[in-house]
Amino acid sequence: MNAGMDRLKIGVIALTPGAGAGFVCSCLAGAFAETGRYYPAVLEIGEGGLFDSLAMDKHFAGRDYFSFFKAMNCGKSIRGRSNRLYGINWILRSPEEEGIFLDLPDAMRMVNHASGDVILCRITNVSDETLWRLLWDMDRILVVIDPLPSKMLAGYKLLCSLRTSGLPILYLINKMNGGVSRKEMLDYLKLKNLFYLPMIDEEVIYSSEYGCRFFYDHVSARSKLEKPMEDLIQALLAVETA
Repeated sequence: MNAGMDRLKIGVIALTPGAGAGFVCSCLAGAFAETGRYYPAVLEIGEGGLFDSLAMDKHFAGRDYFSFFKAMNCGKSIRGRSNRLYGINWILRSPEEEGIFLDLPDAMRMVNHASGDVILCRITNVSDETLWRLLWDMDRILVVIDPLPSKMLAGYKLLCSLRTSGLPILYLINKMNGGVSRKEMLDYLKLKNLFYLPMIDEEVIYSSEYGCRFFYDHVSARSKLEKPMEDLIQALLAVETA
């Protein structure tokens, strides 16, 4: 984190639905927390989903889970509140909050008032206007890309807008595997200094959810993700991004 910046706001978006932005966001938070130098927060803007996939109801059984979206909807303060687990502040939509809509000012207040020094904002299923206004409020943006050709084609319009936006963007190829033609992918994306996460076996995802375990805690996933996450964190903390 560069001098003069006491907290870092990182917008995490998927180029197309299903690219794995939620998975990346939760694992990145785990990697930040494990350094012992940062207190990350994961904030869902738009749709939820992580509450159930990370089994938050089980992890917070017997202890209070603060409903941030409900509090904001009722005009209550969220300053100083947290749902701390694994060294991370989880600001996720619980099932009872799925129907709550927050307007742009409230969403931005949540971002700016969230406890933590690295705020990972998973932004999904919001209007184009809201998306761009949120992105311009971020210090860094991480765009998660599925290298499947049909997925990249579906995200072409957004990709073109991002490439010419002038925003501090890092691009992450998720689910990288031996079936991907790297040359064709790079020729199409026309991006430099890409970051990569390998394809994680579906069995790992399923066993993590069935076992109510954090994805990043799974030994098989950790062995593949640890070094790429370290490199990604270094880039996100750098003064300049490509």
